[in-house]
Amino acid sequence: MGRELTGLAAARAVLEEFSSASDTDIAHLVTEAGPDELYADRAWELAIVSTEVAATHAYRAAGGVVSGALGFSIGAYASLHSAGMLTVRQIVMMIDLVLDASLELEGRYAMAAITGPTVGKIEGLCRPGSVEICSVLCPGQALVAGRAEAVAELGERIAPVAVRVTPLEVRWPLHTTMMGAVAERLERSRPGLGGLLPLRHPVYSGIDGSRIADPAKGWELLVQHLVRPQRFDLALPAAVADGFGRVVELGPGATLARAAARVGVGAAAVESFSGFGDSPRRRAGRPC
Repeated sequence: MGRELTGLAAARAVLEEFSSASDTDIAHLVTEAGPDELYADRAWELAIVSTEVAATHAYRAAGGVVSGALGFSIGAYASLHSAGMLTVRQIVMMIDLVLDASLELEGRYAMAAITGPTVGKIEGLCRPGSVEICSVLCPGQALVAGRAEAVAELGERIAPVAVRVTPLEVRWPLHTTMMGAVAERLERSRPGLGGLLPLRHPVYSGIDGSRIADPAKGWELLVQHLVRPQRFDLALPAAVADGFGRVVELGPGATLARAAARVGVGAAAVESFSGFGDSPRRRAGRPC
């Protein structure tokens, strides 16, 4: 997912910094690793976040100006790093803390992508504490997560009115209240993570699009995004309403750029960072 970036000095420096902080060969993960390596829990989280951060640095090095950031899901780390609040070492520490706490959750969990029905229709079939909406990318495209049997049951019930229901294998019920113990562990870890620096530009919450301008609110976002659904369909319009005229997706693939067109961002231009190249595969997006 980061192969094209390795030709850019600013991006290579970031990957080296992540490698040092995590004792992992990040450049290998994002350029050469196969599924067996990459899909290990820690590996894919480090790979995704480091690629996003590397893309942001490469974009700036190429003359791009970042005056605001919105992170979707795990992209919250990259967005707060972009604003200067988090160091690479702090990001790695938090990824490890969240992973360790998640491993203690009991039970089997699953996720399903649901295409077609409205959020309200899906919510009507959810059972808090068992299966909940965990993210909405754009109208007609949502994900649910929870206990495996509850997710399967919801999938069967929604299937007659859905365009598609796609089961996804996950270890944990990300972005649901079932991650409460993990969020509490992260909150308790705050003193050991070191100081959080002032934000040099605003960050918009992937939960509701609220404007974050100070470290206390940034920290609250990191804790809350574990237990609250990601609403790109609400967050991006809220950010654009602040006056941004250009939105650039700084990460592999073009998933968010495509979703932005369906969300509706008025006259704002939406694009993906050209540092990843412009092959047909690039334009189609990459599973990650």
